Amino acid sequence: MERFQRALRALQRENACLRLLVAIHDRLSALVLQGADVPSITAVLCELVGRPVLVLDPLLRPLAIELPRRGTADEDDPTPPIVWEPKDAYVSRVLETIAGERRPLRLPPLPAWGVRYGCAIAPIVVGDTTLGYAAILDDEQDAARDGPAAETTLLAAQHAASVYAVALMREHMAAEVTSQLKQELFESLLLGEVTNVQAAHERARRLGYNDRLSYRVLSLAPDRVAPRGQQGMEETTWSTTRRRRLLASLAEFTRQRAPHAIVAVRREELVVLAPESAEPGPAELGRLAVLHTASLYPDFLLTVGVGGLCRSPTDINRSYSQARRAVDVARRFGRRGQVVPFEELGLYRLLFQVADPAELRAFVEDVLGPLLAYDRKHQTDFVRTLATYLANNNSLQATARELMVHVNTMTYRVQRIQAITGLDLTRAEDCLLARVALKILEGIEAP
Repeated sequence: MERFQRALRALQRENACLRLLVAIHDRLSALVLQGADVPSITAVLCELVGRPVLVLDPLLRPLAIELPRRGTADEDDPTPPIVWEPKDAYVSRVLETIAGERRPLRLPPLPAWGVRYGCAIAPIVVGDTTLGYAAILDDEQDAARDGPAAETTLLAAQHAASVYAVALMREHMAAEVTSQLKQELFESLLLGEVTNVQAAHERARRLGYNDRLSYRVLSLAPDRVAPRGQQGMEETTWSTTRRRRLLASLAEFTRQRAPHAIVAVRREELVVLAPESAEPGPAELGRLAVLHTASLYPDFLLTVGVGGLCRSPTDINRSYSQARRAVDVARRFGRRGQVVPFEELGLYRLLFQVADPAELRAFVEDVLGPLLAYDRKHQTDFVRTLATYLANNNSLQATARELMVHVNTMTYRVQRIQAITGLDLTRAEDCLLARVALKILEGIEAP
Protein backbone atom coordinates (compact mmCIF):
# COMPACT_ATOMS: atom_id res chain seq x y z
CA MET A 1 0.00 0.00 0.00
CA GLU A 2 2.81 2.37 0.88
CA ARG A 3 4.50 1.60 -2.43
CA PHE A 4 1.26 2.39 -4.24
CA GLN A 5 0.93 5.73 -2.42
CA ARG A 6 4.50 6.67 -3.32
CA ALA A 7 3.83 5.85 -6.95
CA LEU A 8 0.59 7.85 -6.82
CA ARG A 9 2.38 10.88 -5.36
CA ALA A 10 5.07 10.62 -8.02
CA LEU A 11 2.41 10.44 -10.71
CA GLN A 12 0.64 13.46 -9.25
CA ARG A 13 3.89 15.44 -9.26
CA GLU A 14 4.55 14.49 -12.85
CA ASN A 15 1.03 15.54 -13.82
CA ALA A 16 1.50 18.86 -12.02
CA CYS A 17 4.78 19.39 -13.84
CA LEU A 18 3.15 18.56 -17.16
CA ARG A 19 0.29 20.97 -16.50
CA LEU A 20 2.81 23.69 -15.62
CA LEU A 21 4.75 23.14 -18.84
CA VAL A 22 1.55 23.23 -20.90
CA ALA A 23 0.48 26.43 -19.14
CA ILE A 24 3.87 28.01 -19.78
CA HIS A 25 3.77 27.03 -23.43
CA ASP A 26 0.18 28.19 -24.01
CA ARG A 27 0.28 31.48 -22.08
CA LEU A 28 3.70 32.60 -23.23
CA SER A 29 3.01 31.67 -26.85
CA ALA A 30 -0.23 33.66 -26.74
CA LEU A 31 1.63 36.65 -25.30
CA VAL A 32 4.33 36.68 -27.96
CA LEU A 33 1.74 36.33 -30.73
CA GLN A 34 0.02 39.38 -29.27
CA GLY A 35 3.28 41.33 -29.55
CA ALA A 36 4.10 41.38 -25.82
CA ASP A 37 7.56 42.62 -24.86
CA VAL A 38 10.19 40.83 -22.77
CA PRO A 39 9.18 42.37 -19.36
CA SER A 40 5.54 41.34 -19.89
CA ILE A 41 6.52 37.77 -20.76
CA THR A 42 8.86 37.65 -17.77
CA ALA A 43 6.10 38.76 -15.39
CA VAL A 44 3.79 35.95 -16.54
CA LEU A 45 6.55 33.33 -16.40
CA CYS A 46 7.43 34.41 -12.85
CA GLU A 47 3.75 34.12 -11.87
CA LEU A 48 3.55 30.61 -13.33
CA VAL A 49 6.73 29.17 -11.79
CA GLY A 50 6.50 31.15 -8.53
CA ARG A 51 10.21 31.94 -8.53
CA PRO A 52 12.48 34.81 -9.64
CA VAL A 53 13.03 34.96 -13.38
CA LEU A 54 15.87 36.75 -15.14
CA VAL A 55 16.38 37.46 -18.82
CA LEU A 56 20.07 38.04 -19.52
CA ASP A 57 21.89 39.46 -22.51
CA PRO A 58 24.64 37.48 -24.31
CA LEU A 59 27.16 38.63 -21.68
CA LEU A 60 24.90 37.61 -18.75
CA ARG A 61 23.83 41.15 -17.89
CA PRO A 62 20.17 41.53 -16.82
CA LEU A 63 17.64 42.67 -19.41
CA ALA A 64 14.61 41.96 -17.21
CA ILE A 65 14.12 40.76 -13.63
CA GLU A 66 10.78 39.69 -12.14
CA LEU A 67 10.24 38.59 -8.55
CA PRO A 68 7.26 36.55 -7.24
CA ARG A 69 4.76 38.29 -4.99
CA ARG A 70 4.47 37.25 -1.38
CA GLY A 71 1.10 37.00 0.33
CA THR A 72 -1.92 38.92 -0.94
CA ALA A 73 -1.97 42.21 -2.72
CA ASP A 74 -3.04 43.93 0.53
CA GLU A 75 -0.16 42.55 2.59
CA ASP A 76 3.02 44.56 2.96
CA ASP A 77 5.63 41.85 2.46
CA PRO A 78 8.19 43.13 -0.01
CA THR A 79 10.36 40.59 -1.81
CA PRO A 80 14.09 41.14 -1.23
CA PRO A 81 15.75 42.47 -4.40
CA ILE A 82 17.80 40.14 -6.55
CA VAL A 83 21.47 41.09 -6.77
CA TRP A 84 22.93 39.68 -9.98
CA GLU A 85 26.56 40.75 -10.30
CA PRO A 86 28.52 37.76 -11.61
CA LYS A 87 32.28 38.09 -11.72
CA ASP A 88 34.22 37.56 -14.90
CA ALA A 89 35.24 34.05 -13.87
CA TYR A 90 31.58 33.04 -13.58
CA VAL A 91 30.66 34.65 -16.89
CA SER A 92 33.61 32.99 -18.60
CA ARG A 93 32.79 29.52 -17.26
CA VAL A 94 29.08 29.74 -18.06
CA LEU A 95 29.58 31.08 -21.58
CA GLU A 96 32.18 28.43 -22.38
CA THR A 97 29.96 25.65 -20.99
CA ILE A 98 26.78 26.74 -22.76
CA ALA A 99 28.67 27.39 -26.01
CA GLY A 100 29.71 23.75 -25.99
CA GLU A 101 26.38 22.30 -24.81
CA ARG A 102 23.79 24.69 -26.33
CA ARG A 103 21.11 23.25 -24.04
CA PRO A 104 19.53 24.13 -20.67
CA LEU A 105 21.82 23.69 -17.68
CA ARG A 106 21.42 23.71 -13.92
CA LEU A 107 24.00 25.96 -12.27
CA PRO A 108 24.82 25.85 -8.55
CA PRO A 109 25.17 28.98 -6.41
CA LEU A 110 28.74 30.32 -6.42
CA PRO A 111 28.98 33.20 -3.90
CA ALA A 112 32.73 33.53 -4.44
CA TRP A 113 32.00 34.40 -8.08
CA GLY A 114 29.27 36.91 -7.24
CA VAL A 115 26.23 34.62 -7.72
CA ARG A 116 24.32 33.59 -4.60
CA TYR A 117 21.58 31.69 -6.42
CA GLY A 118 21.41 28.37 -8.17
CA CYS A 119 19.39 28.47 -11.35
CA ALA A 120 18.15 26.68 -14.42
CA ILE A 121 19.45 28.59 -17.43
CA ALA A 122 18.65 28.11 -21.11
CA PRO A 123 20.20 29.88 -24.11
CA ILE A 124 17.86 32.01 -26.22
CA VAL A 125 19.00 31.03 -29.68
CA VAL A 126 17.94 32.10 -33.16
CA GLY A 127 19.84 30.17 -35.82
CA ASP A 128 23.51 30.34 -34.84
CA THR A 129 23.08 33.52 -32.80
CA THR A 130 22.62 33.58 -29.04
CA LEU A 131 20.44 36.58 -28.17
CA GLY A 132 20.53 35.99 -24.42
CA TYR A 133 19.61 33.56 -21.67
CA ALA A 134 16.48 32.71 -19.68
CA ALA A 135 17.20 31.92 -16.03
CA ILE A 136 14.79 30.62 -13.36
CA LEU A 137 16.38 31.04 -9.95
CA ASP A 138 16.13 28.44 -7.21
CA ASP A 139 13.95 29.16 -4.20
CA GLU A 140 14.61 28.25 -0.57
CA GLN A 141 12.96 24.85 -0.92
CA ASP A 142 14.91 23.76 -3.99
CA ALA A 143 17.46 21.87 -1.93
CA ALA A 144 14.71 19.40 -1.04
CA ARG A 145 13.28 19.09 -4.55
CA ASP A 146 13.49 15.73 -6.26
CA GLY A 147 14.73 14.89 -9.73
CA PRO A 148 11.45 15.35 -11.64
CA ALA A 149 10.90 18.84 -10.17
CA ALA A 150 14.41 19.90 -11.09
CA GLU A 151 13.91 18.53 -14.59
CA THR A 152 10.66 20.47 -14.85
CA THR A 153 12.50 23.71 -14.11
CA LEU A 154 14.98 22.98 -16.89
CA LEU A 155 12.13 22.24 -19.31
CA ALA A 156 10.32 25.40 -18.21
CA ALA A 157 13.46 27.46 -18.91
CA GLN A 158 13.80 25.78 -22.30
CA HIS A 159 10.16 26.45 -23.23
CA ALA A 160 10.51 30.07 -22.08
CA ALA A 161 13.73 30.49 -24.07
CA SER A 162 11.90 29.50 -27.25
CA VAL A 163 9.27 32.16 -26.64
CA TYR A 164 11.85 34.78 -25.67
CA ALA A 165 13.67 34.03 -28.93
CA VAL A 166 10.69 35.34 -30.92
CA ALA A 167 10.26 38.44 -28.73
CA LEU A 168 13.96 39.26 -28.61
CA MET A 169 14.38 38.65 -32.33
CA ARG A 170 11.60 41.14 -33.00
CA GLU A 171 13.15 43.75 -30.68
CA HIS A 172 16.63 42.93 -31.88
CA MET A 173 15.67 43.40 -35.52
CA ALA A 174 14.07 46.78 -34.85
CA ALA A 175 17.05 47.97 -32.82
CA GLU A 176 19.46 46.46 -35.32
CA VAL A 177 17.91 48.27 -38.25
CA THR A 178 18.09 51.62 -36.43
CA SER A 179 21.63 50.98 -35.22
CA GLN A 180 22.75 49.77 -38.62
CA LEU A 181 21.41 52.86 -40.33
CA LYS A 182 23.23 55.13 -37.87
CA GLN A 183 26.37 53.01 -38.15
CA GLU A 184 26.32 53.31 -41.94
CA LEU A 185 25.85 57.06 -41.73
CA PHE A 186 28.76 57.41 -39.32
CA GLU A 187 30.95 54.98 -41.30
CA SER A 188 30.41 56.99 -44.48
CA LEU A 189 31.66 60.13 -42.72
CA LEU A 190 34.58 58.36 -41.02
CA LEU A 191 35.79 56.80 -44.27
CA GLY A 192 35.28 59.94 -46.36
CA GLU A 193 32.72 58.36 -48.66
CA VAL A 194 30.60 61.54 -48.73
CA THR A 195 32.30 64.27 -50.74
CA ASN A 196 29.28 66.50 -51.20
CA VAL A 197 29.30 69.12 -48.44
CA GLN A 198 25.52 69.41 -48.20
CA ALA A 199 25.09 65.62 -48.06
CA ALA A 200 27.76 65.35 -45.36
CA HIS A 201 26.01 67.99 -43.25
CA GLU A 202 22.66 66.21 -43.68
CA ARG A 203 24.07 62.85 -42.60
CA ALA A 204 25.88 64.37 -39.65
CA ARG A 205 22.73 66.13 -38.43
CA ARG A 206 20.86 62.82 -38.47
CA LEU A 207 23.49 61.51 -36.06
CA GLY A 208 23.08 64.48 -33.71
CA TYR A 209 25.94 66.60 -35.02
CA ASN A 210 25.72 70.27 -34.00
CA ASP A 211 27.01 72.61 -36.72
CA ARG A 212 27.79 75.27 -34.12
CA LEU A 213 30.31 73.07 -32.31
CA SER A 214 33.79 71.81 -33.15
CA TYR A 215 34.58 68.13 -32.61
CA ARG A 216 37.49 65.71 -32.43
CA VAL A 217 37.46 62.02 -33.34
CA LEU A 218 38.74 59.58 -30.73
CA SER A 219 39.79 56.02 -31.55
CA LEU A 220 39.68 53.83 -28.43
CA ALA A 221 41.61 50.65 -29.24
CA PRO A 222 41.97 47.88 -26.62
CA ASP A 223 44.90 45.46 -26.71
CA ARG A 224 44.80 42.28 -24.68
CA VAL A 225 47.69 41.86 -22.26
CA ALA A 226 48.66 38.22 -22.73
CA PRO A 227 49.81 36.35 -19.60
CA ARG A 228 53.54 35.84 -19.36
CA GLY A 229 54.64 32.99 -21.59
CA GLN A 230 51.55 33.23 -23.81
CA GLN A 231 52.52 36.19 -25.99
CA GLY A 232 51.66 35.68 -29.63
CA MET A 233 48.86 33.22 -28.93
CA GLU A 234 45.62 33.69 -30.83
CA GLU A 235 42.61 35.05 -28.96
CA THR A 236 40.17 32.46 -27.66
CA THR A 237 36.42 32.67 -28.02
CA TRP A 238 36.26 33.96 -24.46
CA SER A 239 38.85 36.72 -24.98
CA THR A 240 37.06 37.79 -28.15
CA THR A 241 33.78 37.90 -26.23
CA ARG A 242 35.49 39.84 -23.47
CA ARG A 243 36.84 42.37 -25.97
CA ARG A 244 33.31 42.84 -27.29
CA ARG A 245 32.07 43.28 -23.75
CA LEU A 246 34.78 45.88 -23.08
CA LEU A 247 33.83 47.86 -26.19
CA ALA A 248 30.15 47.76 -25.18
CA SER A 249 31.09 48.91 -21.67
CA LEU A 250 33.20 51.75 -23.09
CA ALA A 251 30.33 52.82 -25.35
CA GLU A 252 27.95 52.97 -22.39
CA PHE A 253 30.55 54.77 -20.25
CA THR A 254 31.19 57.33 -23.00
CA ARG A 255 27.48 58.05 -23.52
CA GLN A 256 27.08 58.64 -19.79
CA ARG A 257 30.12 60.93 -19.49
CA ALA A 258 29.62 62.74 -22.81
CA PRO A 259 25.90 62.73 -23.69
CA HIS A 260 26.45 64.89 -26.78
CA ALA A 261 29.15 62.66 -28.26
CA ILE A 262 28.45 60.40 -31.24
CA VAL A 263 29.58 56.84 -30.55
CA ALA A 264 30.08 53.82 -32.81
CA VAL A 265 31.39 50.36 -31.90
CA ARG A 266 33.53 48.94 -34.69
CA ARG A 267 35.14 45.51 -34.87
CA GLU A 268 38.38 46.36 -33.03
CA GLU A 269 37.73 49.83 -31.64
CA LEU A 270 35.26 52.34 -30.32
CA VAL A 271 35.05 55.55 -32.33
CA VAL A 272 33.82 58.71 -30.62
CA LEU A 273 33.06 62.09 -32.15
CA ALA A 274 33.38 64.32 -29.09
CA PRO A 275 32.61 68.07 -28.84
CA GLU A 276 35.75 70.11 -28.24
CA SER A 277 34.10 72.55 -25.81
CA ALA A 278 32.24 69.97 -23.68
CA GLU A 279 33.28 68.77 -20.25
CA PRO A 280 35.13 66.50 -20.18
CA GLY A 281 37.05 67.49 -23.30
CA PRO A 282 38.16 64.87 -25.83
CA ALA A 283 41.58 64.18 -24.28
CA GLU A 284 40.15 64.05 -20.74
CA LEU A 285 37.36 61.76 -21.94
CA GLY A 286 40.03 59.48 -23.35
CA ARG A 287 41.94 59.52 -20.06
CA LEU A 288 38.78 58.60 -18.13
CA ALA A 289 38.16 55.74 -20.58
CA VAL A 290 41.70 54.44 -19.97
CA LEU A 291 41.08 54.48 -16.20
CA HIS A 292 37.69 52.79 -16.70
CA THR A 293 39.35 50.01 -18.67
CA ALA A 294 42.19 49.57 -16.18
CA SER A 295 39.78 49.25 -13.25
CA LEU A 296 37.28 46.84 -14.84
CA TYR A 297 39.36 45.06 -17.48
CA PRO A 298 42.95 44.85 -16.19
CA ASP A 299 43.81 42.25 -18.84
CA PHE A 300 43.46 44.94 -21.53
CA LEU A 301 45.41 48.12 -22.28
CA LEU A 302 43.34 50.87 -23.86
CA THR A 303 45.15 53.20 -26.25
CA VAL A 304 43.30 56.36 -27.26
CA GLY A 305 44.19 58.32 -30.38
CA VAL A 306 42.84 61.87 -30.61
CA GLY A 307 42.44 63.37 -34.07
CA GLY A 308 42.58 67.01 -35.16
CA LEU A 309 39.78 69.53 -34.90
CA CYS A 310 36.62 69.07 -37.00
CA ARG A 311 34.95 72.37 -37.86
CA SER A 312 32.73 70.71 -40.47
CA PRO A 313 31.40 67.17 -41.07
CA THR A 314 33.74 66.96 -44.06
CA ASP A 315 36.66 67.11 -41.57
CA ILE A 316 35.57 63.94 -39.77
CA ASN A 317 37.44 61.62 -42.15
CA ARG A 318 40.71 63.52 -41.69
CA SER A 319 40.35 63.61 -37.92
CA TYR A 320 39.55 59.87 -37.80
CA SER A 321 42.60 59.06 -39.96
CA GLN A 322 44.75 61.08 -37.57
CA ALA A 323 43.28 59.35 -34.52
CA ARG A 324 43.99 55.93 -36.07
CA ARG A 325 47.54 56.97 -36.94
CA ALA A 326 48.07 58.14 -33.35
CA VAL A 327 46.97 54.70 -32.10
CA ASP A 328 49.27 52.94 -34.57
CA VAL A 329 52.22 55.13 -33.57
CA ALA A 330 51.51 54.50 -29.89
CA ARG A 331 51.46 50.75 -30.45
CA ARG A 332 54.64 50.79 -32.49
CA PHE A 333 56.68 53.10 -30.28
CA GLY A 334 55.82 51.81 -26.83
CA ARG A 335 52.95 54.09 -25.79
CA ARG A 336 50.15 51.54 -25.42
CA GLY A 337 47.70 52.38 -22.69
CA GLN A 338 48.08 56.15 -23.16
CA VAL A 339 46.05 59.00 -24.63
CA VAL A 340 47.95 60.17 -27.71
CA PRO A 341 46.82 63.38 -29.47
CA PHE A 342 47.89 63.38 -33.10
CA GLU A 343 49.02 67.00 -32.82
CA GLU A 344 51.56 66.00 -30.14
CA LEU A 345 53.20 63.17 -32.09
CA GLY A 346 55.92 65.46 -33.39
CA LEU A 347 58.81 63.48 -34.86
CA TYR A 348 56.90 60.20 -34.53
CA ARG A 349 54.70 61.26 -37.46
CA LEU A 350 57.76 60.95 -39.72
CA LEU A 351 59.19 57.85 -38.04
CA PHE A 352 55.90 56.02 -38.55
CA GLN A 353 56.27 56.42 -42.31
CA VAL A 354 59.21 53.99 -42.23
CA ALA A 355 57.45 50.72 -42.99
CA ASP A 356 60.22 48.34 -41.91
CA PRO A 357 61.04 48.40 -38.18
CA ALA A 358 64.39 46.81 -38.99
CA GLU A 359 65.40 50.01 -40.74
CA LEU A 360 64.72 51.99 -37.58
CA ARG A 361 66.78 49.56 -35.49
CA ALA A 362 69.59 49.78 -38.02
CA PHE A 363 69.54 53.57 -37.76
CA VAL A 364 69.82 53.37 -33.96
CA GLU A 365 72.72 50.95 -34.32
CA ASP A 366 74.51 53.26 -36.75
CA VAL A 367 74.17 56.31 -34.49
CA LEU A 368 74.19 54.90 -30.96
CA GLY A 369 75.40 51.32 -31.38
CA PRO A 370 78.91 51.90 -29.98
CA LEU A 371 77.51 53.86 -27.02
CA LEU A 372 74.96 51.15 -26.20
CA ALA A 373 77.70 48.51 -26.35
CA TYR A 374 79.96 50.61 -24.10
CA ASP A 375 77.19 51.01 -21.51
CA ARG A 376 76.55 47.26 -21.48
CA LYS A 377 80.23 46.39 -21.16
CA HIS A 378 81.26 48.98 -18.56
CA GLN A 379 77.95 49.36 -16.65
CA THR A 380 77.87 53.07 -17.47
CA ASP A 381 74.86 55.25 -18.26
CA PHE A 382 76.09 57.37 -21.17
CA VAL A 383 72.93 56.91 -23.25
CA ARG A 384 70.84 58.44 -20.47
CA THR A 385 73.43 61.20 -20.07
CA LEU A 386 73.21 61.99 -23.79
CA ALA A 387 69.40 62.09 -23.71
CA THR A 388 69.43 64.43 -20.69
CA TYR A 389 72.07 66.66 -22.27
CA LEU A 390 70.07 67.07 -25.48
CA ALA A 391 66.83 67.60 -23.53
CA ASN A 392 68.54 70.50 -21.73
CA ASN A 393 69.55 72.13 -25.02
CA ASN A 394 73.21 71.08 -24.69
CA SER A 395 73.61 72.98 -21.39
CA LEU A 396 76.36 71.43 -19.26
CA GLN A 397 75.20 73.26 -16.14
CA ALA A 398 71.50 72.30 -16.46
CA THR A 399 72.38 68.68 -17.24
CA ALA A 400 74.80 68.48 -14.31
CA ARG A 401 72.10 69.78 -11.95
CA GLU A 402 69.54 67.25 -13.23
CA LEU A 403 71.96 64.34 -12.96
CA MET A 404 73.36 65.68 -9.69
CA VAL A 405 77.01 65.60 -10.78
CA HIS A 406 79.74 68.22 -10.99
CA VAL A 407 80.02 70.30 -14.17
CA ASN A 408 83.56 68.97 -14.73
CA THR A 409 82.17 65.41 -14.58
CA MET A 410 79.52 66.39 -17.09
CA THR A 411 82.16 67.87 -19.40
CA TYR A 412 84.15 64.64 -19.24
CA ARG A 413 81.07 62.53 -20.01
CA VAL A 414 80.16 64.60 -23.07
CA GLN A 415 83.73 64.28 -24.35
CA ARG A 416 83.62 60.48 -23.87
CA ILE A 417 80.23 60.25 -25.61
CA GLN A 418 81.59 62.15 -28.63
CA ALA A 419 84.68 59.97 -28.72
CA ILE A 420 82.71 56.72 -28.54
CA THR A 421 80.01 57.67 -31.08
CA GLY A 422 81.95 59.90 -33.40
CA LEU A 423 79.24 62.56 -33.02
CA ASP A 424 80.12 66.24 -32.78
CA LEU A 425 77.51 67.61 -30.40
CA THR A 426 78.38 71.17 -31.36
CA ARG A 427 76.92 70.49 -34.82
CA ALA A 428 73.14 70.78 -35.23
CA GLU A 429 73.03 67.90 -37.73
CA ASP A 430 74.74 65.46 -35.36
CA CYS A 431 72.47 66.53 -32.50
CA LEU A 432 69.44 65.88 -34.71
CA LEU A 433 70.73 62.40 -35.57
CA ALA A 434 71.17 61.65 -31.88
CA ARG A 435 67.70 62.98 -30.99
CA VAL A 436 66.03 60.84 -33.66
CA ALA A 437 67.96 57.74 -32.61
CA LEU A 438 67.01 58.30 -28.97
CA LYS A 439 63.33 58.70 -29.93
CA ILE A 440 63.41 55.40 -31.79
CA LEU A 441 65.27 53.73 -28.93
CA GLU A 442 62.67 55.00 -26.48
CA GLY A 443 59.95 53.28 -28.50
CA ILE A 444 61.91 50.04 -28.97
CA GLU A 445 62.70 49.68 -25.27
CA ALA A 446 59.24 50.67 -23.98
CA PRO A 447 57.19 47.73 -22.61
